[in-house]
Amino acid sequence: MILQALVSYYETLARQGKIAKPGWCQAKISYALNIDSQGNLKGVIPLLQEEQRGKKTLKVPRLLSMPEGEKRSSGVKAQFLWDNAIYFLGLAKDGKEERGKQCFIAAGEKCQQVLSSVTSKNALALKEFFAKWNPDNILSNTLLQPYLDEFSGAANLTFMVEDEFINNDQDIAEAWDEYYAHDTSENEGVCLVTGKKGPIARLHPNIKGIAGAQSSGAALVAFNAPAYESYGHTQGMNANIGEYAAFAYTTALNYLLTQKEHYQRFSDTTVVFWAESAEECYAEFFDDFFGNNNVIEDKDLKTFFENISKGIPFTIKDNTFSPDTKFYILGISPNASRLSVRFFLANTFGYFVQNIKKFYQEFEIDKPNYDTKEQIPLWQILQETANKNAKDKSATPVLAGSVLRSILSGNNYPEALYQNIILRAKADQDNTDKKIKKINRIKASVIKAYLMRNKKENIMVALDEERNDAGYVLGRMFAVLEHLQETANPGINSTIKNRYFNSACSTPGIIFPLLLKLSNSHLRKISGNKGMAINFERDITALFAKIKEIPKRLDLREQGEFTLGYYHQVQYRYTKKEDK
Repeated sequence: MILQALVSYYETLARQGKIAKPGWCQAKISYALNIDSQGNLKGVIPLLQEEQRGKKTLKVPRLLSMPEGEKRSSGVKAQFLWDNAIYFLGLAKDGKEERGKQCFIAAGEKCQQVLSSVTSKNALALKEFFAKWNPDNILSNTLLQPYLDEFSGAANLTFMVEDEFINNDQDIAEAWDEYYAHDTSENEGVCLVTGKKGPIARLHPNIKGIAGAQSSGAALVAFNAPAYESYGHTQGMNANIGEYAAFAYTTALNYLLTQKEHYQRFSDTTVVFWAESAEECYAEFFDDFFGNNNVIEDKDLKTFFENISKGIPFTIKDNTFSPDTKFYILGISPNASRLSVRFFLANTFGYFVQNIKKFYQEFEIDKPNYDTKEQIPLWQILQETANKNAKDKSATPVLAGSVLRSILSGNNYPEALYQNIILRAKADQDNTDKKIKKINRIKASVIKAYLMRNKKENIMVALDEERNDAGYVLGRMFAVLEHLQETANPGINSTIKNRYFNSACSTPGIIFPLLLKLSNSHLRKISGNKGMAINFERDITALFAKIKEIPKRLDLREQGEFTLGYYHQVQYRYTKKEDK
């Protein structure tokens, strides 16, 4: 299913002229070796481009259409027209001069194999370069010295002849196409993806751009050890996937991983998403959902959700969203030189939008005026489950994937999400410098959403004065007692929240008698203002009247209700102040 969807996507992109044809790929190229018509090195031309990533401006390689790269491990295997400095210059990495020379010779031989009968100016210049260049002269060459550090890394190089890219030479391109067509597998069979008979791919091209995987790429389909093989078949013959299908799905996936609006990273999982129609607006909406775009403004979201949920297309900014468009979401994680599929979701765009709408509704909660975000990005929700004082502030990989699946599929939220939020509510302490808030909008939203979906509770966006659950009422009461303490001691640095919130949330029967005793002292301090004191006494009495007795302890579900009651009551108080 995954491979079929990617092959179909490739064919759509190919029809639209957005993607490479068989035998070609979009390669990341950092530098060009500029040679003259006699094959002499004239200079090095940087191809790095500035790209904005968050608040940082980074220099990234340029994407160029290049011949399909060779899949290599530890052996010597050269690529055509683009490769690293070890192959194109014979650079000795880690003092391995002999290996550098072997790689350079292999690149020259590959060039001769492909261009043996080509006599164009550029082809002759390239063949002359490999015939003339001496790897022993690298360190002394003044043209190369400024770039040696970059060349020692993973930077890819290509060639230019008299300032023109060699890959644009039509004669060279045709020579590569002919070489590629004849350099195919001799094994034939029925492809499990396309259902067509043809050459079967022994090795599949690598997938590049997965965070945590090898820089050279990793395999989505691989049989790289005898333990994975059976019935005498070797490597790709264990699962018949045609060379065309192998090229198509890898090209499509590599293309998606070069488009910022088509993927997001959560912990070790790279999430890739695309519409079958290859229209970019669908991916941009999902990118917006992840918190990085604004293809649909907040004022238009309500109409968008209403239309799509009813099966009505929605048009904005010359983009038309059709609810029936097929949409795919793929989660991939690195595993050494291979890739693991975390999840794969396939359904209509409308189906996913309906589930996102449900998620937004469940996470909606009364918020402070200074918080202008209508929706909470997923990455912020996941971040709230981690210890902000730890070195690694990201959510666990398993949790990130399961939360995303629950949102997009409409299934129950993972128990670990709720448990982690309750844990953080207890463990965190207010810290303005580190932007840590013990009980904040995100924590309260997660609790609300979990109780609504997983426990089928009816929970309001703002304070519910009719709710009589012990946990919720006690959370409200704790907020009132804290407010009383702050009123009696203006400018106090540490409140009962810092000392008693955790124990009040877990074992209220032990702590609340102590808190009520403290409240009597606080009431005496404000007795000069009779109206204020009476209001506090009335609020405390009214809340006590809602519960028969203070329970000795609260279970995990009730602890969430306690936290939610506290948040609602605090927010209600601030809302009243703002109204005045």
